[in-house]
Amino acid sequence: MIKIKKSKQKPPFFSFATLKKYLNANPFSSSARQKIIIGFLFFFFALIIIKLINLQVFQHSDQDQFVNSMAYKESEELQQRGFIFDRNKDTLAMSVKTYTISLDAKMMPDIKAIEDLLSRHDIYLNPSHYKSIEAKKRYIPIKNNISELTILEIKQDIATERKKIKERIRQLKKDKKLYKKDKEKQEQCIAELNSIKEDKFVCIKIESKYKRVYPEKELAAHVIGKVNSENVGTNGIEKACEEQLNGENIKRSKMVINNYKSVYMDSLDDENIEQSNNVTLTIDRKLQFIAEDELEKGLIRTKSKRGVAIIQNPHNGEILAMASLPTYNPEEKVGKQEYLRNNAISMTAEPGSTFKIVILSTVLDRGIFKLTDKVYCENGNFKIFGATIHDHDKQKTITVQQILEQSSNVGTSKLALKTDNEVFYKYILDFGFNSRTGIELTGEEKGIVSPVKKWSKISPCSLSFGQELFVTPLQTIGAYSTIANGGTLLKPKIIKSIADKECPEKEVVRRNVISEDTAYKVKQALAGVVKDGTGKSARVPGYTVGGKTGTAQKFDQQLRKYSKKNYLASFCGMLPAMDPEIVILVVYDEPYGDEYYASTVAAPVFSKIAQRAAEYLNIKPDKPEELVEKKTKKGTKK
Repeated sequence: MIKIKKSKQKPPFFSFATLKKYLNANPFSSSARQKIIIGFLFFFFALIIIKLINLQVFQHSDQDQFVNSMAYKESEELQQRGFIFDRNKDTLAMSVKTYTISLDAKMMPDIKAIEDLLSRHDIYLNPSHYKSIEAKKRYIPIKNNISELTILEIKQDIATERKKIKERIRQLKKDKKLYKKDKEKQEQCIAELNSIKEDKFVCIKIESKYKRVYPEKELAAHVIGKVNSENVGTNGIEKACEEQLNGENIKRSKMVINNYKSVYMDSLDDENIEQSNNVTLTIDRKLQFIAEDELEKGLIRTKSKRGVAIIQNPHNGEILAMASLPTYNPEEKVGKQEYLRNNAISMTAEPGSTFKIVILSTVLDRGIFKLTDKVYCENGNFKIFGATIHDHDKQKTITVQQILEQSSNVGTSKLALKTDNEVFYKYILDFGFNSRTGIELTGEEKGIVSPVKKWSKISPCSLSFGQELFVTPLQTIGAYSTIANGGTLLKPKIIKSIADKECPEKEVVRRNVISEDTAYKVKQALAGVVKDGTGKSARVPGYTVGGKTGTAQKFDQQLRKYSKKNYLASFCGMLPAMDPEIVILVVYDEPYGDEYYASTVAAPVFSKIAQRAAEYLNIKPDKPEELVEKKTKKGTKK
C-alpha cells in the first residue's frame, strides 16, 4: 500500500491569525503586546501627519485654488465708456446703464409668483420661456434693455414680497406654539411652514450693462463711429480712441454663501484701475448740422452717388465739420458696409480743376510767371505729344489770373510745360499730396502721385489740371488751407482734448510751402474766380469769397478711358477771400444728368454752407454794403 505524503502548506509570512497565535503563545509578555499596539498607532498617526504636511506645504496652492473655485466666482464688470463731446461740450456719444432679466429654472420654487411679479412691470413669459423652464435650464434670458427705473420697481416689489413671507413665517411659528393642544391646527401650521419658500424670487437674475447712445443719431456719424455688441469701437473716434474711451474692466470676486445669498468684493483697488476718459472733438455740432443739411439737399437735387463737405479753420487745422453722405445711425444695424466709409478721408479720385492752385502756386513762387503775364490758349484746342487738350470755354490770349478764373486746361498745361518736372513734383508733395494727413481717424487713404521717372511727356499737362493722380477731399482742403494761412501746411485736427487735457493747439507739418507773397497772389486769383470766373454761384452776400471749381471726368477702368457721363464736381473756397477765417470744401460724386458742372452742382452748396456758417461764427463781413443793398431791396419789395 502506497502512502501519499501530504504536502505541508507554507504559512503566510504575516497575518492577524499568526499574530494572535504568537501573542497567545506568550501570555507572559503583556509588555510585548502593548509595544506592538503602540507601534501600530504610532505608524498610523505618522501617516496622517505626513499627509497633512504634504497638503499644507507642498499642495497648499493647488488646494487653495480648488477651495476658492468652489467658494468664489470671479467676474468682470465693464466700466462706463467715456463720453464724446463736440467743442462746446454738447454730447455726441454716451453710455447708458441698461439691465437684463433672466431666470434660473433650477432655483424656481414658484413659477406663478414669478409670472405675477414680472407681469406687473409689462414683462411676460412666452412659450419658448416655458419650454426652457420645463427643461430646467440655468440661464433663460427674458428681456433686455430694461430701464433702471423699472429695475428699481421690481427690486422694491421683491423686497415687499420677502417681507410679507418673513412676517407670515413668524406668525406661523407663533401659531404652532399656540396650538399645542389642537393637533389638527398645529399640523396645518407645520404643513404651511414646510410649503413656504423663504425666497421665491432667488431664480430672478438681474444683470447690468452699458448701452451706447448717440443723442444726435446720424449727425457726424462717420466722425464719431460706432461700437459693436462687445462695446468695442469699430470705426471713427470710437475706434481711434478705443483705449482712452473704454478703460479697464473692473474685476470682481463673488463669495457664495448659499443658494440665496452672496457677498461681492472688488479684487482691484479703484486707484489701480485704468479709468475711461471723455473725448472732446473740434467738431461744432451746429456747423456739422449746417454742412450735413445743405449737403443732403444738394445730394437729393443732383441725384449724386455720394457727397462730402468739410469746414476747416486754416489757422490751426481744426476740423469744424466733416460730413459724408450717405450716412447711417450708429445705434442701428448698418445695412451696407459702404455706408460706414468716411468718404472725406478715404475716397480717392482725380480732383480736376481744384488742383490748378498747385501749378499756379509753383510758377508764382518760382518767379516763372506773374499773374499779369499773358498766355496764348490756342482757342481751346492744344495739340501736343500726340494728344489734344480741350477747354470748355475757348480762349485766345489771356492773363495767368484769367487762366484760373476761366479754368483753362490749355493755360495750366502751358504753365506746367515751362516748369521743371522735379520742381512741380516737389510742390505737389509739399502741399501734402501722396501722404496721409495724420488726422486722428482710422481708414485714411494716402492717394497716388507717381514719381517723375514714371511720368510721360504729357503728364505735366495732365497733372496741372488734376488728372493722373488720386487725392482725398481732406488733402484738397488742406492745400487750400495752406494758401489761406500764408503758406504753412498744418496737420488737420479733430480731437480737442482727452480727459480734459488739451491736445496741442496746432501741429505744423511743413513751413514755407509757398511764400506769404505767393499765397497772397493765389488768394487774389481765387477771389477773381468767384467774382468774374466759373465760381460766381459760390458768392456770399457781404463777403469776398475765393475758391475754385473742379469738374473731373472719372476714369472708366473697364473701358480704359475717361467717362462721358460720370463726373466728380467740387468746389473749395475760403471766406473772407484775402483774410480767411474758414475754408470749405464741397464734393459730389457722379451727379446725375446733364447738370454735372461744379459751377451748378457744388458751388451753390458751398455758398449756402458758407453763408450760414459765417452768420453762426459771427464772421465780420468785409463787404457790408452788399448786406445794406440786400436789406434795401427787400424793403422796397414789401
